[in-house]
Amino acid sequence: MVIQRRLASGFTRVLNWNFSSLRSKTDALKIEYEIEGKKSELTVPFVWLRDHCTSSKCFHAPTNQRKANCTDLFSRSKVERKDQVKLSENNSIFIDWIDGHRSEFHIDELLGKAISKNQCVKSVRKLWNHAELEKVPEISSKSLDLKKFSENLVKYGVVVINDVKPTAEGTEQLCKSLVPVHDTFFGQFWVFSNSATEDEPAYEDTAYGNDGIGPHTDGTYFNQTPGIQVFHCLQPAKSGGDTVLVDSFHCAEKLKNEHPADFETLVNTKISHHYLEGSPPGSSICSVSLEKPVIEIDSSGNITQVRFNPYDRAPFNCLSSNKSDSLKAIQFYEAYDKFSRLCHSAENAVKISLQPGSVIFIDNFRVLHSRTAFQGYRKMCGCYLSRDNFYAKARPFLSKNIAQFV
Repeated sequence: MVIQRRLASGFTRVLNWNFSSLRSKTDALKIEYEIEGKKSELTVPFVWLRDHCTSSKCFHAPTNQRKANCTDLFSRSKVERKDQVKLSENNSIFIDWIDGHRSEFHIDELLGKAISKNQCVKSVRKLWNHAELEKVPEISSKSLDLKKFSENLVKYGVVVINDVKPTAEGTEQLCKSLVPVHDTFFGQFWVFSNSATEDEPAYEDTAYGNDGIGPHTDGTYFNQTPGIQVFHCLQPAKSGGDTVLVDSFHCAEKLKNEHPADFETLVNTKISHHYLEGSPPGSSICSVSLEKPVIEIDSSGNITQVRFNPYDRAPFNCLSSNKSDSLKAIQFYEAYDKFSRLCHSAENAVKISLQPGSVIFIDNFRVLHSRTAFQGYRKMCGCYLSRDNFYAKARPFLSKNIAQFV
């Protein structure tokens, strides 16, 4: 059935449609269309069309939610004759289903929902190394607005808010005014130092000592990894104790470009992390995250999260009597070693000396943090913030094409 009509609205023109056979004679609709002179086609299963019907019977518009419970989609997704599919003057497709229900799909809306998107989100992020990030973005609490905070955290993965009251209470108040706290068994908000007291309990973790700690992401032993890391140095050490930041997405892209096979290994190999306490030390598992990749990507190849923590990795249970498993283990360690070298390289690191009154916010899915060794007493406070709730507030400030993918 060939259609030759001028487009009444929108920018897409339907040229032709017909039934297409996938499993049976009439289980899909083949649509030939034209956008700005370029012809293309799309095969849409009828079950997909019925599932995306936006009539008041199938869809609750005020809440943007489906009404169907998907228990009988196939029985209701049947079209027996060609005259049950019609095209209107404005390029809307009408379908009269076997149960008497009618659905309407405008071609532009249909294509927008149906066609898979290879969305690149690199444009919203600024990947950086030491040479490309001269200074961590800073904002004064006196002129703080959510838009500027969100733009910096999304773009760079890190931002500092200055002119904050140098107390735990002032820090907690600031955090809660921006994003809800992500609670863990460490508590909602913590005050900690290298000298444990009743008010500052020490967990069995190197964070409570004064040794140097290499770059890592926090909470790799949680299935729901904390999204945003917050630190405020209430009392700097006598010497040392600087914070070192690394953009792991930059390191991962560098690994991908220079050693693509190793990048794929870290994407496809799943490892576990755990947090151990107890007496004797390490005899009790407090938290464990099983089979998560070091580098996580979406279907378009965008890096969505890096879980890098050499310290909290659980035993790598990967061996068997099969020799190939041993070879895969070696491949993993080769890839992990190369990525770790990139993450520990000085050329990829930015050093910052945290001071009272300055609170740093770190995207824990992206930016690695570490600490140099120090001497003397050092007191910190901080928390984790919900990344989901942050993006719920940040999305209005992002372009529509980007907001739906981050």
